[in-house]
Amino acid sequence: MRTRTAIVAAAVVLAGSCGGEPPAGPPFRTDNTVQMLMANMLDPAADLLWDAVGTILDENGETYWEPETEEDWLQVKLGAVALAEAANLLIMEGRARDQDQWVSMSQDMADAAMLAFDAAAAEDPDRIFDLGEVVYETCNNCHTLYWVDDADRGRAIEPGT
Repeated sequence: MRTRTAIVAAAVVLAGSCGGEPPAGPPFRTDNTVQMLMANMLDPAADLLWDAVGTILDENGETYWEPETEEDWLQVKLGAVALAEAANLLIMEGRARDQDQWVSMSQDMADAAMLAFDAAAAEDPDRIFDLGEVVYETCNNCHTLYWVDDADRGRAIEPGT
């Protein structure tokens, strides 16, 4: 009898916990605009990745660069992680333009950025170069649809949103 009572009590507790509101999350502040995040977080982070490896051919010949020191590789990893985490900031309520393509494109950027992180951890400059293009394409795909305050590019979003 005691076991039966315990089972019934446990079932009542479980059933009661399935119905209500989910617990409230922390009080995130989203008063920084998407434009502010782009200018001050995403773009500088992307530059750490995009500027890490490259080649210039000019009248002086070929100039090639890649990360050489532990600090150089750390900067590439920093940029990649900042990009990946910035995707979370972009999809927060109050910033996400929609729950479909905006979220999907932000997640694509995060995925590409974490692949770049793995390449930096492996100190693979060729992979960093290739993934720089993948990250660029994720950014460009989103900008084509959501470029803010530019009626000539994609779908314009109202100022102040």
